[in-house]
Amino acid sequence: MAAFASFARDLLHAEGPGADVPSDAVRAFDGYIDEWSALAARGDDPTWITVADPEVIEYLVYAFFRVAKEVNDEAGAAQVVPDEAAPFYWLLVGALLDALAAEGGSPAEFAAHLREFWPGELDVP
Repeated sequence: MAAFASFARDLLHAEGPGADVPSDAVRAFDGYIDEWSALAARGDDPTWITVADPEVIEYLVYAFFRVAKEVNDEAGAAQVVPDEAAPFYWLLVGALLDALAAEGGSPAEFAAHLREFWPGELDVP
């Protein structure tokens, strides 16, 4: 979790691919990264839980997808997410898409589409 939080914050505030994240999404992402950093600092095996409107999650997941796509497209075949950050990253992506799928209707269809096309080295769990 700590490795992904560090990687995500660096990526979010860097120039280059993925840098055009809307400011409201950046603020939300920074808040989540702060939560992950605090949980990771406790040193145990934390569980992260958050509650948000499905529309907000859908918006943020799409922003997350766009960043992942831009960064992966720029990297080509190179691995983007560091090895130590990858387990949390893939769990996070899977959990976010599962949460949207659980909403049913168009959020579920959106999640299914993103799950099929999420960029990266692995298939989304």
